[in-house]
Amino acid sequence: MSFVLPVIVFATSMLFGCKPITSAGIALVCISASWFVHWGTEVDITLGLQRTYYTVVGYSYGNWKPLPPIAGITLKYFSTISYNVTPSSRTSWGIWNDAKKRDEEIIIMMSVTQSSTGIIIKTAPLSELQVALEYAQGLAKQLNVPLNTYLPAHIAVE
Repeated sequence: MSFVLPVIVFATSMLFGCKPITSAGIALVCISASWFVHWGTEVDITLGLQRTYYTVVGYSYGNWKPLPPIAGITLKYFSTISYNVTPSSRTSWGIWNDAKKRDEEIIIMMSVTQSSTGIIIKTAPLSELQVALEYAQGLAKQLNVPLNTYLPAHIAVE
């Protein structure tokens, strides 16, 4: 997905009459930018602040805002099913691998008071459920709010 923008930039600059080497240079700059630019959400619980930050070559930028009132910590199960719609290999002679892949994860989020949305703090694979649960319990204790756990019946919590 990080190559979509450089390809579009390359094609657009070629359409506007740039030389191929110039277009390739601009596309390489876009690729480099996608490798060195990251973003996310940062929360400072002790000061009660949050921000959406952007990191460019190790320097973080973003404005701090007050953290909204937190009603609780929520730990919940989330899964997606993706279909494999590509041939299983180049030597498959047209045999398609139609297997379904289920991605299961645990989401830990802060539930915001009087809001239908929350602040996602962390996601973890289902195999790390116990670690995620301990993390969520510690966060709930630190914020002095309840921990709400929403897990399907087939998932055992120890």
